[in-house]
Amino acid sequence: MSEAYYIGMDLCPDTTQISFYNDIKREPETVNQLNNKETYMMPNILFYSNKTGDWYVGSEASEARFKEDGVILDELYKNASSENSVEVGGVSYTYKKLFLMMLKMHINSFLYRYEGATVKKLVITIPEYNKQLFRVLKGFYRELAIPETSVEITSHLDSGLYYVFNQNPELFVNSVALFDYSAEGLIYSRIDVTRGKTPEVITVTQEDYSRQFNLTAFKGDNIQMDEAFAKIVAHEMKQTFISSVFLTGLGFSEKWMNHSRNILCQGRRVFAGQNIYTKGACYKAVGGEYSEFYKKHFVETSENVLYDIGISSGDEEDTFIGVTKGGNQWYNTVGKINVILDDTDRLTLVYKNLKNDEKTRETVKLFGIPKRPNKTSKFSIEVEFDDPRRGAVVIRDVGFGKLFPTTNKIYRKEFEL
Repeated sequence: MSEAYYIGMDLCPDTTQISFYNDIKREPETVNQLNNKETYMMPNILFYSNKTGDWYVGSEASEARFKEDGVILDELYKNASSENSVEVGGVSYTYKKLFLMMLKMHINSFLYRYEGATVKKLVITIPEYNKQLFRVLKGFYRELAIPETSVEITSHLDSGLYYVFNQNPELFVNSVALFDYSAEGLIYSRIDVTRGKTPEVITVTQEDYSRQFNLTAFKGDNIQMDEAFAKIVAHEMKQTFISSVFLTGLGFSEKWMNHSRNILCQGRRVFAGQNIYTKGACYKAVGGEYSEFYKKHFVETSENVLYDIGISSGDEEDTFIGVTKGGNQWYNTVGKINVILDDTDRLTLVYKNLKNDEKTRETVKLFGIPKRPNKTSKFSIEVEFDDPRRGAVVIRDVGFGKLFPTTNKIYRKEFEL
C-alpha cells in the first residue's frame, strides 16, 4: 500500500527545500540531497542531456552540467509566469512549463525514495506574495494529478508563525524574535501574544533592515557585520521581553557572530536553522492538532484580513450570513454563496471587525432586474481582495432555471475596510 505524505515546500528564487511529516517522530523532517547529505538546499535549475535525453534537477543538474553535453536552464523562478519559449532537445517549452516541471521533479526526487508514495497535502511557502507566481502555483495540482484543494500557497511570514507556535510553549511565554537574513538582506519580525483576552491576539511587527544590512554591504568584513548586527539586536531586544530568538537565511550560515551572539543569548533561547519555513509549511499541511493554536487566537499581520464579510438575512433576527471569514491572508481569503431574494431588490452588506465585533453596513440596490415572483430571484455573492483592506463584493444574477433566465447583470461594490 502506497503512503501519502504531508509536504511543506520552501520555494525561493535560487533554491527549494522540502519537508515531509514523519508520523513516527510526529514532526516534520527536511529532505537532504541524495548526492550531498550536508545540505537541504536544492538549486532551482534543470539540465537536459543531449546524449541521453534525460532531465536532471537540483544538485544532480549541477553535477551533470559539468559531465555531459547539454542545456542548463536557470532563472526559472524569475520567469515562472513567462509564456516565452525555448527549444530543448528539439522540443519547444515555455518557461512556465519548465518551471512547473522543475517543481514536479523536486517533489518526485523525494517521492521516488518511497516506492508508490504520493502527495496528500502540499503547502508551498514563498518569500512574499507575487500575483503572477501565485497564479502559476495555484495550477500546480494538475502537474501532480491531485485535487486542487491539496495544494496551498502561503508566505514565509505565515509558515514562520506555524513553525514557532508548534514548538515548546515555553519558547513563546513572552515575545518571539525572528531574524531572516536572505540574499535580499535582513528582515526582523517580532511576534507578540496579547493574553487575557478572548480571543487572544497574535500580532507581528516587522522592520526592514535590508538597505543597510545585506550580503554586499560589508564587502566580506565579518567583524564590521557582527558589530552592525549587534547594534540592531541591542535596539530590538530593548523594545520588549523576548523569550526566544530564531535565526534563518543564508546570511547566518557562516560563523561570523561573536559580539552579536553574546547579546542575543542574554536570558533567551536562540535557535538557528535554514529549514524553518519548510517545516512550518509542513505543519500547516498536516493541519489538525497543529492548527488548534490558531483557533484560539486571532492573528494580526500585514497580510491578514481583519474582517468577516457577509450579508444580513434581512429578517427580524438580522442574522449575519458569511461569505468570507477573516484571519487569513488576503490572497487566500475567498468565498461565494448563492441567495434567493424574497420580495426585495436590495442586499445589505455587512463587514464585521474580528477584534471588536463592530459591524459596518451598506445597502446595494439591484437595478434592472425584471419583476419576478417572490423567491425566484437568485444571485451569487462573491468577495475578492486586492490587499488586506481593499476589495469588492461581486453580485451576479444567476436566474432561476428556465422559468426565469439570468439577465447576466453583474453588480460590483468596492470596499475599503
